[in-house]
Amino acid sequence: MATSSSGTPNTLVRRVLPLGLLVVGLLYIPTTLRPQYGSAPQPGELAGGTAAVKQLLDHAKAREAALLQSLHVTGSRLASARTNLDQATTAAAAPAPKALPAVAPVAVAAVPPAFASVSAAPPLGGRPCPGGCPHGTCNLDLGRCDCAPFYEGPDCATPLFPSCADQYGLKPTVAACGIHAQPSFPTTCECMAECYDQGLDARQECLVEPRPGETMHKAEARFKAKMPFMPMVANETVLAMTRVQARQAREKGLCSGNGIFAAQLPYPFYPKPSECVPEDRRYNLDECVRQRTPLCRCFPGYTGPECEVVMDTQHHLHKCFNDCSGKGSCVGNWCKCQPGEHK
Repeated sequence: MATSSSGTPNTLVRRVLPLGLLVVGLLYIPTTLRPQYGSAPQPGELAGGTAAVKQLLDHAKAREAALLQSLHVTGSRLASARTNLDQATTAAAAPAPKALPAVAPVAVAAVPPAFASVSAAPPLGGRPCPGGCPHGTCNLDLGRCDCAPFYEGPDCATPLFPSCADQYGLKPTVAACGIHAQPSFPTTCECMAECYDQGLDARQECLVEPRPGETMHKAEARFKAKMPFMPMVANETVLAMTRVQARQAREKGLCSGNGIFAAQLPYPFYPKPSECVPEDRRYNLDECVRQRTPLCRCFPGYTGPECEVVMDTQHHLHKCFNDCSGKGSCVGNWCKCQPGEHK
């Protein structure tokens, strides 16, 4: 029996059969493949797997850190080895030092006999000083005289102020530069001029003593031009009397040989005899008497009624630092060291 093409049994089979095969395949294939890939994991199995993976990751990170540390150490060793290699290469490339030319021996001439005694330097502390340093201290290390004040020269025997070292035939050991004492020695203006030339204090009163062939008036004018502030006595009679008194002091040994026996010079600023009366109270009568009475007028550095006291020996008068440390004596405010001491 014939039917339409759309409704025949063959046509229906052809349409339904593929659909059935698809359904069968969907049901059969998962069942067949499950044993090969395993069944679906259960919740407990998932938790255990996560812990294992985390442990593996931690172990991998630890290994990574160890490897980085090892790489750092290896890099440091490589850098050090490279530095040593560069230094060795530089040293090997440097040119070798040139050999110095040979020097021919030089013949040393023999020391002449005349200089044999001075060819070797004397040992330290054994150099003698010229002249023995009468007014100084001998430095045995250098063989040099260190002079006291008012002296100079290689042997310290030359007065720095020659006019102060010889006045009217007397020989003061210390210049009157800046030394003010009463009753004072009649210092010459020539001595004061030498102090002034050295820039030292020169305010001591002085007696004008002309040079040979010079008048008193010209001598006074010469000193006034140099020292206009200086109190001076320019009188021929007073000068002649002072010279006589100086000669008597030398011949008779007056004032212990350290001064002159005389009255005070009549300086213009001293009170006049008419002013030295009880009614006139401007002046001390005792001082008026002392100025006009002959007394020992001491050299600078001496005191006492007979100029017998050396001021350097008096602790309240001398001015040597630290008493010369007990290794010398104070002379003119200067330490003269004992032999062998010069520092």
